[in-house]
Amino acid sequence: MTTASLQLVATADRGPLAGFGNMADKEYGSWWRTRRALVHLVLWLVVINGFILLIGLDEAGGNPFSALEELIQIFLRVGGLFATIGIIVSTQSSLLGERQQGTAEWVLSKPVTRKAFVLSKLLVNGLSFTALAVLIPTTLFFLQTLLHTYLQPSFVPFMKGLALHVEQLVFYLALTLAAGAFLGSRGAVSGLAIGVIFVGLILPGFFPSLMTWTPFGLPGYSGLVAAGQPLPILAWQPILITGLWTVLFVLVALWRFEREEL
Repeated sequence: MTTASLQLVATADRGPLAGFGNMADKEYGSWWRTRRALVHLVLWLVVINGFILLIGLDEAGGNPFSALEELIQIFLRVGGLFATIGIIVSTQSSLLGERQQGTAEWVLSKPVTRKAFVLSKLLVNGLSFTALAVLIPTTLFFLQTLLHTYLQPSFVPFMKGLALHVEQLVFYLALTLAAGAFLGSRGAVSGLAIGVIFVGLILPGFFPSLMTWTPFGLPGYSGLVAAGQPLPILAWQPILITGLWTVLFVLVALWRFEREEL
């Protein structure tokens, strides 16, 4: 990105979020006024819904209720893993890239606060990625289950499970932004965040208590909820704590970026 590609409009904003509207519009444009949104849409339809298509064809002729439950689990757990890695890779340079290229310094010379700069990235990246990698694939998924099993997931339980999936995505987005505020290379940022994912796939088998204090249990919980099954009694703890971790990472990113010398 170059300074010439940034189009900011003079406003009368004041306060700690001055310039937020301008920054949100700029971030929105980086998704929806370029081919980036189309590339992501095609990618996630192929990766997530294409995978569901293959599994659905393999399950043809079996018990439709069992097949539906399996498709739900795969969509939220396997598709969720792909999407989680995707949100890290697609936002790893959101803060870091602008720090390195000098565009952050140029933008912040305008009436834009650092809080507005960071929070606009969190909001627009989160909403845009969720629309492209979660909401649209989910819509197609409902049609796919009808095609493969002549059944569809119960809407309300599935949406509750999807909410847990989105909570996990926002956690990793916040972690990536926080890492981007501290670290000096894209490899380090993505490596840290993706490393946390794989730690969550391995270590809870040896240290089950990690499931209580991390988002590592959310993929399994989302699948259970979406299929209409009951959650463990203490499942509320990691759900709540994941939200607190997300807020903490956002605060850390804001704190560090406020002290960044640009």
